[in-house]
Amino acid sequence: MSPTTEVVCIQPSGAPALALSWRARSVVTTDRTDTIADGVAGRFPIAVVLQDLLAVADQVPLVEEASIKAGMRLLHRHAGLVVEPSAALGIAAILEDPSRYRGKRVVAVICGSNVLPDAFSAWIKD
Repeated sequence: MSPTTEVVCIQPSGAPALALSWRARSVVTTDRTDTIADGVAGRFPIAVVLQDLLAVADQVPLVEEASIKAGMRLLHRHAGLVVEPSAALGIAAILEDPSRYRGKRVVAVICGSNVLPDAFSAWIKD
């Protein structure tokens, strides 16, 4: 419906299977995952999900753990949101590559607050 709209799907660098699969255009399995973003920490994508991603995604970048935590911290400090790490991936991508998004109208889907209070507090510390 909007051919000029880009769809960017973010994955943590510690769980790259979906991004690797998107690049390979077929399911790639990794040996392990190592990320606080456990909501997206699969070792391989479901084939039908990958097909959907191939149909809509324009880019699938990987972000670092420090950027995920920084995104969580920003959302908490500036919007009062307590989000799980997976919900901060879009903000993490903007923090890591601001020039890519500068001057554009950007929407980041922020959903999910499935995080333990102690873990959240530890992750958003400076």
